[in-house]
Amino acid sequence: DYFNCVAKQCFFFSSRRRHTRCREVSWARRCVQETGINAEYMGIRIVRKDMKLYYFDGPGRAEAIRLLLFHAGLKFEDVRIKREDWPKYKDKFELKQVPALEIDGKILTQSYAILEYLGSKYGYLPKTYDKLYKVIFVMNTAEDIYRKAYMALMPSSPLDAKAKDEAKKNILEVDGPLHLGALFKKLSENESQKFIVGHKYTIADFYLLGFWATVLQNPDFNATFYEVIKTKMPGLFTYLDERMKDFNPYYKKCATKLYYFDAAGHGEMIRLMLKAMKFPFEDIRIKIEDWPKEKETGKFILKELPVVACEPCGVKFAQTDAIMHRIGGRYGYLPINKPEKLYKVVWWCNTWKDLIVNYMGFAHSSYSEEKKKEFRIYYFTKIVPSLFEAMESKIMMNKCSDYLVGKSYTVADFYFLGLYKACLLYTSPSPRDLSTSRMPSSA
Repeated sequence: DYFNCVAKQCFFFSSRRRHTRCREVSWARRCVQETGINAEYMGIRIVRKDMKLYYFDGPGRAEAIRLLLFHAGLKFEDVRIKREDWPKYKDKFELKQVPALEIDGKILTQSYAILEYLGSKYGYLPKTYDKLYKVIFVMNTAEDIYRKAYMALMPSSPLDAKAKDEAKKNILEVDGPLHLGALFKKLSENESQKFIVGHKYTIADFYLLGFWATVLQNPDFNATFYEVIKTKMPGLFTYLDERMKDFNPYYKKCATKLYYFDAAGHGEMIRLMLKAMKFPFEDIRIKIEDWPKEKETGKFILKELPVVACEPCGVKFAQTDAIMHRIGGRYGYLPINKPEKLYKVVWWCNTWKDLIVNYMGFAHSSYSEEKKKEFRIYYFTKIVPSLFEAMESKIMMNKCSDYLVGKSYTVADFYFLGLYKACLLYTSPSPRDLSTSRMPSSA
């Protein structure tokens, strides 16, 4: 609070003499960078010029620059170019490539050069040669991985299918472990495990986080690197995961849209989790009669719902369990690093899903009404009670009765509540159906 107060005084009340203000601005900027606190978060506005960052609609090589600008509290226009619009833009840039950073009409290109320029200007480039070497080493090593992964995994790669398979095998078995191992070693040797070099953010951190954003958002990169880093290099995984949390406010700026039918179902648990996070999102509800037309538009992965889409990033997530794990893991509702607790969460999700999905699958089948009636009686007198007993046992074993696992919300709670709400909207067995059999009070 003291630092926040003093810094704001420097910016807003020290304008008597130009040289005094410049000196105080430099002091406050340095304090912000050395403490690792985001300037925008503190309400500080560093003196800056108009900036535009040009890149395609995704993380890629521009993400490190975006993260640096955000962390420094520098406002900029994030111009996301669609692939089909690229011919209109490319003659504007030196070397006809992006990312490109425009500052008051002056255009800078080459991601490395832009990062070093901004790092030098705003305090993210080390002053000692030893640390500078380590920063460049980390960036070059990460760049080697990125280049080889691009050639092996991306659809725009010039390699043919056979060469791609060989390149992918090489990055999985040789180059990937070698280069990632070198990064892990650098992190282990650093005095602070919070940063890759030194005790504060450097351009090396932003570069690695930019690469990690690509891993998280690109399915091919995710399938190749995520589990390898998570299982074989837990220290590196923890570093990346923790540092990404510093940029939650940045990623929340994306416009998030949830597509599902105008019903509860599998979309409800996602809605509940996003609302619990107070995460702004657009709840787009598609009418059943409009679905045959909508699913052919190409907007939906696997032609299924729910789908969560982030704009303008263009990132899309499908499959209910995958979405819940992705969002829950990133925002603290999935205990990824606690195997026993994780097991309990997934147990609840699968058990409740079995309870509802198995019933709904039969209820909406082509069997006769008499057959369905027999199934309902059997299901609600034999299957449901045993599942409820198992659930009751799990609840009693949990130390806090307010939640299914642990002492706070997890993915399991949202899963349970979402499907429970969906269940309430469907017709349960009538008393007549059950009049010939005993229905346990627990059910």
